[in-house]
Amino acid sequence: QTPELRPPAAPIEAVARFAAPEPQVAALPIGAVVRVPAPELRPPQFDMPLWRLEGSQRDFIRLQAALMHLENDGEGARTDLLQVRRCLAEGGFLSDHVLWRAALSNYFGEGHASGGVSAALAVLDARLFACHGILIEDLLASTLRRWRDEPELLVAPETLAELRREIYGDSPFPVRRDSGGDLPEVSARRRQLIVERETQRMAMREYVQKQEQLTNAVGSAAGSRAKRVWTRWADGIANIVLKLRNSDMAMPTGRGSSRMKQLISDIAIEPEALGVLTCQAVLNQMLVPNYRRKERPEVGDPLSGLQRRAYVQSGSFVEEGDVQVPFVSVVCAVGEAVLLEDAWQRQTAEFGGGSKARGQIPFARLMMGRGQIGSTNEEKLNLIDLLLQVAEVEVKRESLSPKMRESLESAGRRTDGYFVSVPAFAHSVQRQSKTKSLGYLVLRSQAKAMMDLTQEDMLRFVAPKHRPMLVEPRRWKPSAEHPEGGFLMQPAPFIRTTDPSVTCLRWYSPQRVVQVMDSLGRTPWRINRRVLKVMEEVKRLDLAIADVPPNSDPTLRKWEEIEQEAHQNEVGPEGIKKLRIEHHNARKRKQELQSERPTFELKLQVAKDFANAPRLYFPHNVDFRGRTYPVPPHLNHISDDICRGLLVFAESKPLGKDGFFWLKVTLANLLGKNKIPFSERVALVDSQKELILAIARDPLADESVAFWSQADDGPWQALACCFELADAWNSGDPESHLCGQPVHLDGSCNGLQHYAALGRDHAGGTAVNLTPSDRPQDVYTVVLKIVKEKVEKHASAKLRKKPSGEDDLSDDDEEPVEQPEAAAQARKNKSRGTPTAVRKQNAERLIELGVLQRKVVKQTIMTICYGVTTVGARQQVLGQLEDMVGDQVDHGELKVLARYLAGLVLKSIDEVFERAMLIKSWFDTVSAMLNKLQRPTSWVSPIGLACVQPYKEKRFITVLTKQQQVSIADVDVKTVHKCKQRMGFPPNFIHSLDATHMMLVASACEREGVTFAGVHDSFWTHPATAAKLNVIIREAFIELHGRPILDEFREDIRVQLGGLEPPELPAQGELDLETV
Repeated sequence: QTPELRPPAAPIEAVARFAAPEPQVAALPIGAVVRVPAPELRPPQFDMPLWRLEGSQRDFIRLQAALMHLENDGEGARTDLLQVRRCLAEGGFLSDHVLWRAALSNYFGEGHASGGVSAALAVLDARLFACHGILIEDLLASTLRRWRDEPELLVAPETLAELRREIYGDSPFPVRRDSGGDLPEVSARRRQLIVERETQRMAMREYVQKQEQLTNAVGSAAGSRAKRVWTRWADGIANIVLKLRNSDMAMPTGRGSSRMKQLISDIAIEPEALGVLTCQAVLNQMLVPNYRRKERPEVGDPLSGLQRRAYVQSGSFVEEGDVQVPFVSVVCAVGEAVLLEDAWQRQTAEFGGGSKARGQIPFARLMMGRGQIGSTNEEKLNLIDLLLQVAEVEVKRESLSPKMRESLESAGRRTDGYFVSVPAFAHSVQRQSKTKSLGYLVLRSQAKAMMDLTQEDMLRFVAPKHRPMLVEPRRWKPSAEHPEGGFLMQPAPFIRTTDPSVTCLRWYSPQRVVQVMDSLGRTPWRINRRVLKVMEEVKRLDLAIADVPPNSDPTLRKWEEIEQEAHQNEVGPEGIKKLRIEHHNARKRKQELQSERPTFELKLQVAKDFANAPRLYFPHNVDFRGRTYPVPPHLNHISDDICRGLLVFAESKPLGKDGFFWLKVTLANLLGKNKIPFSERVALVDSQKELILAIARDPLADESVAFWSQADDGPWQALACCFELADAWNSGDPESHLCGQPVHLDGSCNGLQHYAALGRDHAGGTAVNLTPSDRPQDVYTVVLKIVKEKVEKHASAKLRKKPSGEDDLSDDDEEPVEQPEAAAQARKNKSRGTPTAVRKQNAERLIELGVLQRKVVKQTIMTICYGVTTVGARQQVLGQLEDMVGDQVDHGELKVLARYLAGLVLKSIDEVFERAMLIKSWFDTVSAMLNKLQRPTSWVSPIGLACVQPYKEKRFITVLTKQQQVSIADVDVKTVHKCKQRMGFPPNFIHSLDATHMMLVASACEREGVTFAGVHDSFWTHPATAAKLNVIIREAFIELHGRPILDEFREDIRVQLGGLEPPELPAQGELDLETV
């Protein structure tokens, strides 16, 4: 029979229960008549249906667990899919695409039917979604027809992989090559959930990729099989502790025995709980993949001589498959677990038992981390000795290696039975270097094989590398009972810190900051596919331009071979020196490529995976100062030029007259011409119109590459701007051209701008463009001019006479800095006490090399207000000198020159920004006063974020166990790190101000409907709205510094100091904020 299908009269249940004798489908063509049988299909019952996907983060996590169970049900998948195919094929849905789209519309619509067709779609959706990451709304008409003719099409892994590539290309994520036509609203969330599931799967694969036998051959203490093994060990520990407490057993003697006595007498935890805590802490360290855990290398694996000797010389032998963790890590884990349990029991006893006690105990007293292990608590760490004593497993005799059998027999154990008891753990001491040995706790492979880990267990320990989102991020709720925000199911912290207790999120609600983070996360992006194509081609051709690393390392021969060959060829000292410099640079470059190449590959791969996504979103969080960061780490707009060139706004807007102007200005800025008037920048770009059009046609032509790849401040962003300008010119109506390319409005040395505004410093503000001027001021050139004057003065200085009457430095002498003895002596001298002769030589050498350029001083000036130290400035200058003349000058000489030049740069900055340095000195004084009271420096930023510096002192605890002596580096929460607190406060306070400024701008842009993205002190928008953003930035800056920021902070400090009077603020200058 072929009953007529009619739309349902009323909405039906949210989840299709089961097939009805005559299923109904809504929105079918009038008069359509199909025959649909009623197979026994049982759609999976999810708390959150796949066709809706609405709920909390915890709901998504539960759905993920259900999908993983379904994914592991391989046997039922084939039967279900064959039944689904029969149902849909006989109903004509696989032949008629219109009918198929109507059925999908009904499946995702409000009138979700419970008939046979909807049941079939629910089963098909669940299977493809959970097992293969394919969405049924993405199935092509050709795919459905093939499935009609080939029943095994969606069953065989090979054909499924082929179909997935046909729909999504090579991307592991469900991002379609085409727009996909009309898709249900929930489709974007469905894609995002698959992205997060695949991201977790990738993270798990990274952990277990070296496991050959079973993907899940390792486990945690929470695993069901693991529990069956270690509960016996926990009982053994509990029995020993109980006997010791009841004096039914003689107290151990020898090494570590005094600690054991204190353990038994001082701690009030029940013996059973001690046993469980010990086993769980140890096994979680041993079985959960982490950077400390390592397995015994398999036979045939290459080992260095030192590594090979380590395994031979260890106190207890280590076999293939054994797992090792540094003994100190296990000691810390057990000690922390016991202490936290002890603290919890003491707190519950104080506040009363029961479930209500948890809500009554102050949050700060419950958040006890590793830093609260007191110096009197080392005795609680000796439980590992008991674990080693009782932990055994029974294995078949034939599974024992000869070495293990020999070890057991030498210890007096029987090995003649069918089952043999084997110690589950061993202690091994391995040599790490000629002077250092390290103790390991070893889990025998026989014990490890008895424990496994399900994927659900693994998810609790795996930290996935987040990818961009395909839907708007969830709104942040950082102060809720269950904090959530950002991703659908992957947790992410709202404040980036290693110490959650200092965030104070349980004590106040930072709603204004939360609103800004939500706003930033809602800015839509997409991949610039033209730039991506060029980048891939640059990599394929191995051009190694614009920060794309080469595909191979530079040739690096041994220095002994080079030196021997040079002597054979009678190469002179200068030639030897040149060869040494080349060898040093090649070795350094090879080391750099070890990180640059995989980092670039990660960025490129993420761009390729999401190249077809119409919209991408980056959820944002903040650090303790309020600075914002995108959560996805590999590809985001806050990263380097490669990432920025690959990203454009998803929404394009007409350029308009202002937008065309700002797009040209942006390109000129990227080319390094940002210190000339705007009109000259526009004229510069217009003069290169023909070249820019040629670049758009062939970006890899020699002339094209020479132009865009040499852009000072961003080659790939410059290429993206060239593409947009060429499109605008070619359109015939540039002002109507739709453009999504971001333009940047950057602060001029933003930290110094905030210092100038705080002190109302007119001279300093003029140097960093806070006052009107015909031409942009360049603070780097101002400082460089002073540095040059000092260098020239030193170079022309007259030399003093030695007592013997000879000059310190003769014109006929060789340059002392080229001699090892003179260079070493120069490095020992302090900057203020540098002899005139050496200072003169350094100055003359700098002039000779021609390195006194703007870029040499720029980085140090930029970071001076952020707390750069003398050592840091020296490294910054050294890096620039190496880039400029590293192939000409020996590294040792460069270090001497960098030390000299960095000192001059710092002195010159002090002269230009005298008032800013006075404020910085005031900050240092205030922080030192708080240090005396052992209080971390803290303040509330102008936007309302509580900022607490998390710097704590480390202390070392020496623990004596029966196995070895252990030194534990730990953090004492009661002791602040005085040096870090003092040095970190000035830059952190300024960072909180520029973060506040950015948030004020972001809030105003949201109110005005202006697309906004921020990179600390660089603000991005569409070219068409750049002029409006320009006004918003200035208004927000005046609003921020219109408040008496320093006065308010001084009043807060007076309260924190408990009656002590903070020093008076430095006198204010004459800068008028209204002129900014």
